[in-house]
Amino acid sequence: MKKGLCLVLALMLAVLFGGNALAEKVDLPQSGYSVTIPDGMAYSGKRNSADDVDFVWLSDALGLEIQFTHAKNDRNVTLKAMATVLREDGYDAEIRRVSGIDMIVYEGTDPDDDPAEAMKFITYVFLEGDVAQQICFWYANQNAADLTLEIIESITARTDGK
Repeated sequence: MKKGLCLVLALMLAVLFGGNALAEKVDLPQSGYSVTIPDGMAYSGKRNSADDVDFVWLSDALGLEIQFTHAKNDRNVTLKAMATVLREDGYDAEIRRVSGIDMIVYEGTDPDDDPAEAMKFITYVFLEGDVAQQICFWYANQNAADLTLEIIESITARTDGK
């Protein structure tokens, strides 16, 4: 359920530890952007998920899982409209500028988990041409939560021309 919850926006649109060095550049799916992820995270593919996740990076030691997803935005839905729908669904969604890119940011927990122990997530969505890119971070502790900001702020345009 947590993956489905994190992907609600993409589907709806048919549309750590402190001191860990950020180490590996990861290209977003069908995108001109990349982020840098910490040492100790492992590529996990789709993890046999039925969701439309393009790929996942995770680390049990860091308490962090990062899901990368993209979806066509054939209807040219704006970030403002997406954020409105998320707010109507009960999320505190807002548009923030992150590393020069306007993004929707929203947080939540897995509703299938016990509220006292529910896994938490923070999701970033931005538009790139006719594609909505989504990066969803599932985190288990405050160190991992702090690391999500460092990772998303590492987003940069790729220089390889792809």
